Amino acid sequence: MVTILPSAANMAALASLRQVIASEKPLALVGAGASVPLGLPTWTQLLQELEPDLPPLHVDYLKALQEDRDLLWRAEEYRRMIGAETYRAFLRRRFGATRPVELTDTIVSLVRLPFRHFLTTNYDDVILKAHAVAQVPVPTVLNWWREDDVRTFIFGLRSSDGGRLLMHLHGRHNEPQSIVLTDSDYTDRYVRAAETARKLFAVFATERVVFVGFSLNDPDLMALLREVNAMIRSDEPRHFAVMGLEQPIMESWERNRLRRRYGVNVIFYNNADGSHGGLAEVINDITPPATAAIPLIAEEALVSEPDDPQKGRWGGSNRVNGRELSAKVRELEPDWFEATITVRSIDPEKPLLGDVIFHLHPTIKPTVRRATAVENQASIKVQSYGAYTVGAQSDGGKTRLELDLSPLPDAPNFFRIN
Repeated sequence: MVTILPSAANMAALASLRQVIASEKPLALVGAGASVPLGLPTWTQLLQELEPDLPPLHVDYLKALQEDRDLLWRAEEYRRMIGAETYRAFLRRRFGATRPVELTDTIVSLVRLPFRHFLTTNYDDVILKAHAVAQVPVPTVLNWWREDDVRTFIFGLRSSDGGRLLMHLHGRHNEPQSIVLTDSDYTDRYVRAAETARKLFAVFATERVVFVGFSLNDPDLMALLREVNAMIRSDEPRHFAVMGLEQPIMESWERNRLRRRYGVNVIFYNNADGSHGGLAEVINDITPPATAAIPLIAEEALVSEPDDPQKGRWGGSNRVNGRELSAKVRELEPDWFEATITVRSIDPEKPLLGDVIFHLHPTIKPTVRRATAVENQASIKVQSYGAYTVGAQSDGGKTRLELDLSPLPDAPNFFRIN
């Protein structure tokens, strides 16, 4: 049974995602929809499974709780009524029991795709165990609850030889105190711990993310996506989502909402039965054939530093032909920086005229930017969480300049080392 919605917009999104998966190695953020086919619960189902542990309640009160759409507060009240120890024991038991033999071909195929790293809001070990079944290198498992793990993940985003990372954003079953499920959990993780929002903002702003089995209704993550989309102001969505739609008739409305508000291009599958069976069809469709993994030789030949692909491509000097490429970096907030990058004339006999083209790290979008010279200089402002090499072309492309931002003596230390 074909479940991918056949609209022209959906087919175009599917083709774009297939190309991005094969060529860019984006990040994958996996939600509960990927684990549901294994018998693990959605957020609503999880709350239903907690109900037998609740104290005796009036039938009308229990019905009112079950109909409350504020799932965060409902989870908060359930935890209060059953007690923290019973609650944590349930989570540990419910999400820690998945065996490798239970894994479906879908999740195994997912981890074989060339994603650079995985993030998940799930508490289970499905993704980890799928790596072993798929016979691909097992990732390093991290928990956002731990500061050292967050640092490892941020530093590892740009590493090409450190292996794949698997970051549990909302905790893991073996550490139930780290799990984010209730209203106060979200407050502690995203409001009181403000650095969580800042660092995830940096990830969403600089990396391309594919959401898989993720309902895109997580309030705090969606607020971050909306803020990133407002900052980038791009006509083209930055991220992708593979998402079930329970009412296919709403496809156009939902597509426009997610694209314009959050910058997410969605591939929808029919999920009227709530089983997320259509996810397998999409995963199979976006899996590149064996030949797709062969790199383009001409492109690879230009890159001498995979982690910093502009390095060595523009001559290696920031002063050429009476032009100088320079940068000043300031900290906007902890772990988030703005660089003002400038090309100017340093030869009074050779004024800088016309456009200057700047080439940035591929995690920064748009990667290629243009600025017109005014009063002998052209500048752009670029936000990022770390340093990189900039290439620049002026004088109709004849002058090529290059500047590595990491040695800048006046730049903040965290920017220079990241």
